[in-house]
Amino acid sequence: MYTSTFPNVTTDKIVDSLHQKGFFVFEEALTEQYIDELLQEINFNQILVNANDVGVVIAKHQKFLTHCLAKSKKAYDLITSPQILEICENYFQDRYVLINHRIYQTQKISHMPWHTDNNRQVGRQLSSKHDMPGLLFLFYLSDVTKNPFQLVKDSHLWSHKHNHEIYLSDAFIEKKYQKDVINFTLKKGSLILCNIHAVHRAEPFKDNTYTRNTLLFQVDQVGSNVIGHGEKNLVNTEFIDNINPKIMNYLGFGYKTDYPAFPNTSISTLTLQDLISLHRQLLALTLKSSAKNLALSLLPGEIIIQIKRILWNWKSKQINTEKIKDIK
Repeated sequence: MYTSTFPNVTTDKIVDSLHQKGFFVFEEALTEQYIDELLQEINFNQILVNANDVGVVIAKHQKFLTHCLAKSKKAYDLITSPQILEICENYFQDRYVLINHRIYQTQKISHMPWHTDNNRQVGRQLSSKHDMPGLLFLFYLSDVTKNPFQLVKDSHLWSHKHNHEIYLSDAFIEKKYQKDVINFTLKKGSLILCNIHAVHRAEPFKDNTYTRNTLLFQVDQVGSNVIGHGEKNLVNTEFIDNINPKIMNYLGFGYKTDYPAFPNTSISTLTLQDLISLHRQLLALTLKSSAKNLALSLLPGEIIIQIKRILWNWKSKQINTEKIKDIK
């Protein structure tokens, strides 16, 4: 999972950097092999339509696997790794919870506004900014030469003055803090960890040939009195081979959450190109489904059951034959 050099960085050094600078960066924290295996667990080109599963959604030029704890064992192991929990344990003074997580792919064009992530919501709407401590973890899953994460130096110290605003304008940052903007152009596997009260964004870009893959998750100190803060964590129980009270609290077992999954998607958030691709898939499936439904409507139920029995027996024999070949 982690490169041989990352474990050499002490948790104290990471936490000290977070307290002093508001962020910590480590280039190539993850091995390339681990990232490649993680991405193999995700099919960004498969969009589920009437499929009873967890999968990828599209929001314009970005594709999201929001519920990666339910889909990717590699993502689960990383998000719940001892190193991540140790950082949280040393940084926070009270109960902390994983309040959102996602793997996403950004393509072609993006213009994210300057913002902080200390948000409270009512439904899908931002209701206010909170003062709870929180950490944002970003792992680059590809080399990032464009659209890098950007952070305004020391902004975690003054961002509270703008808690009445959802975003800060490009013009405002350029006028007052341009010299303080830090660009994190880093290699695949790099880790960026920052205070959620820091002003940040991904640098705008436009390039039809460029794609960036990122794993992002946020951990907030919710204490014992905060209720409803965060998105639901859907977890595949098959992945849980390291369960203990600390992980259960971290994943929010028994903790109420009110926020809907991000992003808010529907047919309307697909690009024209994605819509055309989807219609092509649906056309082939429609023809196949129509032929199947026509056959089912014409054949008596008893004949259909008999055909199913024959097909099941044939498939069973094929599987057994393959097993015998493997044994030999």
